[in-house]
Amino acid sequence: MNQQLVTPGDEAMPAQEESRRRSVAILVDDLVTWLVAGHQPSGIQRVVSELLDTAYARLDIRGWPAVLTGGLRADEGTRLVEITPDSLHWEVHRGGPRRELRALTRARRVIVRLPMPRSARWRAKAVYARFALSFGQVRVLSTGASLRPDLLLVPGAFWSSGSSGRLQRLAEQGVAVRLIVYDLFPVRNPEWVGPQMRRDFEDGLDALAPVCDRIVTLSQEVADQVAERYPGSAAHIRVAIPTLRAHAPKPSLARDEVLAPPAGPFILAVSTVDPRKNHRVILDAWRLVRQEPRAAGARLVIAGRQGWRADDIEAEIAREAERLGIVRLDNATDHVVEALYRDCVATVLASWAEGFGLPARESIARGIPTLMSSTIPRDGLPAGTYSTFDPADAHALAELIVEAIAAGPVRTPIALGEGTGWEPVLSALVD
Repeated sequence: MNQQLVTPGDEAMPAQEESRRRSVAILVDDLVTWLVAGHQPSGIQRVVSELLDTAYARLDIRGWPAVLTGGLRADEGTRLVEITPDSLHWEVHRGGPRRELRALTRARRVIVRLPMPRSARWRAKAVYARFALSFGQVRVLSTGASLRPDLLLVPGAFWSSGSSGRLQRLAEQGVAVRLIVYDLFPVRNPEWVGPQMRRDFEDGLDALAPVCDRIVTLSQEVADQVAERYPGSAAHIRVAIPTLRAHAPKPSLARDEVLAPPAGPFILAVSTVDPRKNHRVILDAWRLVRQEPRAAGARLVIAGRQGWRADDIEAEIAREAERLGIVRLDNATDHVVEALYRDCVATVLASWAEGFGLPARESIARGIPTLMSSTIPRDGLPAGTYSTFDPADAHALAELIVEAIAAGPVRTPIALGEGTGWEPVLSALVD
């Protein structure tokens, strides 16, 4: 149970050098999502996966995946559980998620829709996390109050499930807690999220910002916003930009179903469908594009799950799909998205705001002509690898789309860099 965790690079490590390595716990905030989605989940959990892989390559630290457990009150205790890296690998769960995990996922979908006090909801999520450890074929290496890393990195949803209160207690007990803040949308633009998330996010960040000894953002814009909101924490803020290697195609761990590409050239929009992602301007621009002879036969593919407050735009997409040549994919796997990237003429990303802009960077890393809103951060992006437009200007976007279709499939060689690409982010967190 308390055996030594072995990660890549550990095998030949002399005992004296091993003892000098800092213990760096990297928090996995939703274990069931990992186990159901596999080793390459989307969004924030993909960042966790990348940071773990990057940490394993460093000889001066011992990075390990951690799960936070314990009660919500101070007198109920807070514990970190150390799990093995291979517990998160898709190959361990090749037969698909166990029925207990599928049942947990279904139960969660029901619970999140039930009206209940926030404390009761958080307690339900704490029980859910314990069941995930029990049912998930996860190998636990060590647990208990004595498990205290030198650093605890929080690259996930610090605001969910009452995590912020438990993390705050760990910080007050002397654990160095370091946090990634991707954006401040829940407090700056509450209309883009549900009221529950806004309250949880604001309370969580207000609790953690003063006690974290470092806050890392992935763009200068977000760093400035965090410093403005928490001036007392300004000296602890770092900006870290992954290289384009971080967003390059990866060898597929498993081949999913093969998707036949749409007939003719197509423009690709990859993102959750919600108000912030601004599919409104994409649809308005696409109507103008369809009137252009140079765009005859072209299609628009919208790939991404349905988000919050998206019923109206989803209904419009469904209603107009056949007439306007729109293909809607609401459950596209990594493999399908990679095939769409390979075959598309260009990508379009029209967000009103982004904290980082992952799909835009994925597109640029593949050399795809990338049409992106002028509000998406461009930190670290090479000049000439994208075209920008005002997110309120459908005519400007339509012109860019028509030009891309007329140019045909084009791919620009991109210098990606070495390693995983996440080295700058890990360095900002631990060095």
